[in-house]
Amino acid sequence: MDYIHVKLLGNFIATFNGKNILFPYSKVQALFCYLVIKKQATRDELSTLLWPDMEESISRKNLRNAIYKLKKVFGKEEVIDFLNKSTILFSESTKIDTDVDEFINNKDEVDIYKGEFLKGFVPKDAENFQRWAFEIREHLQIIYIKRLKDKIQSEEITKNYDEIEKYCKLVIKVDEFDEEAYRKLICCYKNQRKFNSAIELYNKLSDTLNKELFIVPDAKTTETFREVLNLMDVRHKEENNENYFYGRINELRLMENNYKNFINDKNSKSILIKGEMGIGKTSLKERFLQTIEKDKEVYIFETNCYQFENEYALKPWRNIISSLAYVIAGNKNKTSGILENIIRELVPEVNSGSRYSKNVKLEDTIELLKHDVVGNILTYILKKISIDKKILLVFEDIQWMDSVSISLLTSIISKCEENNIMFLLTFRNEFNHNVDKFLVSAKKYDRIEIIELNRFTTSEVENFIKKALPKYSLSKDIINKIYVETEGNAFFLKEYLNIIKSENNINIMTSKVQDVLKTRFIDISYDEKKIVEIASLFHDEVPMFILKELTQKDELEIMDIIEKLEGRFILKESINEKNICFKFTHQKLREFQYMNLSEAKKKILHNKIGKIIEKTLKNNIGDINIYYKLIYHFENAYNYIDALKYRIKNLNVYLNFSHELFPIIYYSNESYNELYFNDKETTKSLMEIEKSLDNLKVREENSIEVLKLEVSVLHIKGRYLIRKGEYEEGIKNIQDMIDKSSEIECNDYAIEGYKQMIYYCIQTNKSDEMIKYINCGLELAVKCNYYEEVGIILRLKALYKKMVGEYEEAQMLMQESINTLSETKHAFDKYALNIAACYNYMGDIRKRKENFLEALDYYNKAIEICEQKNVLTSLALFYTNAGETAFYTNDYNLSTKYFKKALNIYKKFDLIWGKSIAEAFMSIILMKDGNFEESFKFLKSADMNSKILKNPKEIGTVFRAKAEVRFYVKDNMYFDHIFKGYLDDDFQEYAKQGIMYLNEAMDQHQVDDLNRLIT
Repeated sequence: MDYIHVKLLGNFIATFNGKNILFPYSKVQALFCYLVIKKQATRDELSTLLWPDMEESISRKNLRNAIYKLKKVFGKEEVIDFLNKSTILFSESTKIDTDVDEFINNKDEVDIYKGEFLKGFVPKDAENFQRWAFEIREHLQIIYIKRLKDKIQSEEITKNYDEIEKYCKLVIKVDEFDEEAYRKLICCYKNQRKFNSAIELYNKLSDTLNKELFIVPDAKTTETFREVLNLMDVRHKEENNENYFYGRINELRLMENNYKNFINDKNSKSILIKGEMGIGKTSLKERFLQTIEKDKEVYIFETNCYQFENEYALKPWRNIISSLAYVIAGNKNKTSGILENIIRELVPEVNSGSRYSKNVKLEDTIELLKHDVVGNILTYILKKISIDKKILLVFEDIQWMDSVSISLLTSIISKCEENNIMFLLTFRNEFNHNVDKFLVSAKKYDRIEIIELNRFTTSEVENFIKKALPKYSLSKDIINKIYVETEGNAFFLKEYLNIIKSENNINIMTSKVQDVLKTRFIDISYDEKKIVEIASLFHDEVPMFILKELTQKDELEIMDIIEKLEGRFILKESINEKNICFKFTHQKLREFQYMNLSEAKKKILHNKIGKIIEKTLKNNIGDINIYYKLIYHFENAYNYIDALKYRIKNLNVYLNFSHELFPIIYYSNESYNELYFNDKETTKSLMEIEKSLDNLKVREENSIEVLKLEVSVLHIKGRYLIRKGEYEEGIKNIQDMIDKSSEIECNDYAIEGYKQMIYYCIQTNKSDEMIKYINCGLELAVKCNYYEEVGIILRLKALYKKMVGEYEEAQMLMQESINTLSETKHAFDKYALNIAACYNYMGDIRKRKENFLEALDYYNKAIEICEQKNVLTSLALFYTNAGETAFYTNDYNLSTKYFKKALNIYKKFDLIWGKSIAEAFMSIILMKDGNFEESFKFLKSADMNSKILKNPKEIGTVFRAKAEVRFYVKDNMYFDHIFKGYLDDDFQEYAKQGIMYLNEAMDQHQVDDLNRLIT
C-alpha cells in the first residue's frame, strides 16, 4: 500500500512513501489539497474552484492538464482514481494521513495545530479556492481557540500558571484582538506577582487596540490592570514595612531635617534618592514617609513611574492631577473650573472616571508643552492649593518617566520659588538624557539635594542579617556566601533572607528576582544584547579583544555599544595593565542573562571563547590563571578533551615544583613557592583528573588525543606515588606510561618515564637498575636531538657514578652536564637547578673524600643558585647537605644554622627527601646541648620520615642518631622519663644497624664514626 502524509497546518509539506512531493505549479498543489480534504470531487466542482472566470471548455482543458500533472507526480503508481467519468478521488490502495484529520479527530489535541490552514498559499486567479481555504482556515481556528480556552479554564482550577501562560500566549498569537486571553494572561501574571510582565502586556494590548481598531481595553481588563497596580503598591509597602530597617541613618536624618525646615518655612530643598536597582531607594522613601504620615499640615501626593509606560505622555502626572482634582472639589476651591479644563484637555480619562481607558502616545502630545502652558497652569494650581497647606509630591523611579512628564517636572520645580512645594524623587543610577537635563536645571536653581545610596559593606551585611534573622545562627561561611552573592545589594539580601526563612535552596534564583532583573534588559538593542550575552559567559570580566573577535566589530563600535550599557548601569569598565575589560555591575545580572541563554548557544560560544583565549598562552607563570579560564570555558562547551588537557597542564605546573627535586624553570622567579600542592590537594586533583579521563575514554574510546592525556595522567600519578614511597603502584604507572608513550611515539614522555625510574632508583639506592634506565633515556634523547635532556641525563649518570664510587668519572660527567646546560643564558636560567644539583653532587664527592671545607664551597654554590631563583624545594636538600658537612667539622653553630633553614622549608612543604637526615643531626646536636625533650621530638620525627622513602642513607643516619643519643644519655637520670619505651635497645645494637645501612649507601664517614662509638 502506498502512503501519503500531508501537513496542511502551518508550512505545507506533502510526502509520498516518505519522500517529499514537488508540484509543477500552484494549481496542481491546490487540486491535491482540495482532494485531500474533500476526499473526492467532480470535474465541474474542480473547474469552478480553480478556473472560475474562464470559459467551460478552457477550464475543463486546464483541469485535464492539472490532473495529468498530478498523476505524473506519483510516477508509475496509480494514486489518482476515477469513480466515474465525472468524479475524481484517491485510489483505495493509497493510505492518506493529514494533520487536519488528526486535529479534528482528537478532541483535546492542540499541539498538532502548528499554524493557519495552508498558511501563505495563494494560487493565482483562483478566488473560489481562496474562499474555500479561508472558510476551512476560520473553522479550524475557531476549534483551536476553543480548545485552548478549555485548557486555560482547566489549568485555572489547578493554578498551573506555566500552562495558563502558554495557552494564553497561543490564543493571542492566533488572534491578537482576543481581549479575554490578554485579560487571563494579565491575571496569570498578577497571581505569580510578575507585575512588570502584566504592565507590559496591558500596554501592548492598549497600543494594538488603539492603532488597529481605535478603541480602548474594556472595563473588565482595565479593572484587572488596576488590581495589578494596587498589588504592586501593596508589595512595595510590604517590602518596605518589614519589621526591620537597617542602615541609612545619616540619609534618613538628612531627609527629616530637610522636612522640618520645609514645614517651618526655613531653607529646604527637594530630595532625589539615587542608587542602583534594589539598593534601598524605595525602603528609604517609605521609611521617611512613615515618619511624617501623621503630619496633617501637608498634602502628600504619590505616584509611580513604570518602565512599560514611558511611551505614554504624562502617565505619572495623571494620578497627581486626579488627586488635585479631589482636593479642589472637596475644598470648593475657586480654581476648580481651570482645573476641569486642564483635566479635560490633558487627561480626559480622569473626567470620564476610567483611569486607564486611553493612552496618549508621545508623538500625539508634542504640542502640549508649547510655550510652557501646561507647566504654568499646573504651577499656578499647586501654588493656590499650597497657600493653605504645603504639598509634598512623591515620584518613584523617574528614570521611567516619559519626556513630556520630565519637562513638566522641570518646569514646575523651577517655578516654585516659595517654600510650600517639595518633591521627593527616586532615580536608578543609569544614564537617562531627559533626567540628566532635569538634574542640570534643578542644580542650576539649587532646588534639589541628591542622596546617593551605596551597597552595604561586609560588616554591614553581617549586622543586617543578625537584625533581620535574630533567631537564626548562621555560620561565617554562610554569611560570607550571602555577601558574595548579593554584593551588599539590599533587595538581593532580603530575598536571600526570605529563602533562608522558608528553608529553600539559597542557590536558586527566585521568580521575584528574575522578574526584577528582566526589567533591566528590556528595550536593549540587538547589538547590546549580543555584548551582554557574551559578557555573561565570563565569571569575572570580558576582555575587549574577545568581544572584538566574536562580534567582528572594531573597538570604537564596541565602545559605542558598551557606553549605552554603562549608561544603563548594566556593565562597567575594568581596565588592567594588559586589557580593557568589562564586567556586570552586579553578579545577579550576569547569572540572569546566562541562565536565559540556550544550551546550544552556551556550548558554541564557550568553545569559541576557549579557542580565542588559547592563543594568548605565553608559556610563563601567567598561564596558570589562563588555564583556569580555559578549563571553565571548554567544560561548559562540552569540549572534554581540551578541558582535561588544561586540567593536566594546570596540575603539572604545581606538581613540577612539588614532585621534582630539581625542576626545570620555565617562568620568572617570583612565584615559585606559591606553586605548591600539599598531599591532600594533590590527591583530590588526581582523583578528579582520573575520573575525567575515565569518562573521556568511554566517550572517545582510544583516540590518539585521549592516549596522550592518559600518558600525562600516568606520569603525574606515578611520579607522585614514587615520591611518597608507594613504589609498587608508582612503578606500575610509570612502566605503563613508557609503554604507551612508545606505542604512540611520544618520545618526550618516554624520556620522562625513564627519568622517573631513575629517581626511584636514587631514592632506593638501586644503582644496578639505575644505569639501565640512564642508558635507555640517554639513547632516546640523543636519537631525538634533545640536547637539553642529554644534559639532564648526564647529570643523573654522574650521580650514578658517584653512588658506585667512580668519583673522577662522576666529576667529569657533572662538568659536561653543566657545560651542556649553560651554553646560552636562556638555557642556564631554564636549567639552573640542574646545574645547582651538579654542584651539590660535587660537594657530595668532596664530603665522601672528607674534604669538608671544599664540599661546603660547592654546597654554597648550589645554595646561591637556588636563592637567586627563589626555589625552596631544592634549597632544603642543599641546606641539609651543608649542615651535615658542617657537623663533621664540629662547627655545630653553623651546622644548626643550615639545618634550621632546611627544616623551616620542610615545614612549609610536604617534602620528604633529606628531611630525616636534618632531623637526625638536629637530635644529636640538641642532645649534646642537654635539650633532651627537643632531641627526642626530632629523633622520633626522623625515625618516621626515614621509613617513607626506604633510602639506606636516611635510615642509616637515623640509626646513627639513635646510637649516639642512647650512648650519651645512658647514665642520665632524665633518660627514663623521656626516652624509655623508645630507645630500649643497647646503643651498640643501633650502631650495628646504622653501619649496615650506611655501608649500603657508601657513606664511609658515618660508618667510621659509628665504629669509633662502639670500640
